[in-house]
Amino acid sequence: MQALDFALFGWLNADASAALWLIEFARFASEVLPALLALTIVAGAMVDKRWRYALFTALVSVLATWVIVNVFRSALPFPRPAAYGLGIQWAPQGARPGFPSLHTATTFAAAFSLWCLPQRAPMLAALVVAAVVGWSRLYLGLHFPSDVAAAVLLGALVSIMVERGVSRPLGLAMARMPARRRRARARRA
Repeated sequence: MQALDFALFGWLNADASAALWLIEFARFASEVLPALLALTIVAGAMVDKRWRYALFTALVSVLATWVIVNVFRSALPFPRPAAYGLGIQWAPQGARPGFPSLHTATTFAAAFSLWCLPQRAPMLAALVVAAVVGWSRLYLGLHFPSDVAAAVLLGALVSIMVERGVSRPLGLAMARMPARRRRARARRA
């Protein structure tokens, strides 16, 4: 499995002949696109009640994903490609563990949180953004393909579990709250 990971990494990592504009785009995708996705979800939440539900799901999903990745990295600190002397790292990462990719996992968690919206276009656009973030982590030489693949699965799984297990019951309780208050007021009157 490690040989396949090394081979795929060698194929996906930008080499010395890579176009500078593509390296800069990968840096932009890695550093800025996750924040732009978050701002888009916040902006949607300011306008539409369904987006508020998606924002709540995204916040809980991203936080849970962040915790899971950091606990996993502490328990099993798998090295990044630089530790093996592989490829070129186009952004500094230090000696932090790399499995799974935190950037990719949290971006996919946020993207999958848009599943609850009635239109599929926002979620599909967010998934494209998340995929570009995952690609950028490989292209910049910061992660192995297995780091990114595990992050995609983790982000999706956490977001789905949060939406099904936390957000939906809490959202239903919040939706019923005004009705409960009305009934309580009617009983007092």
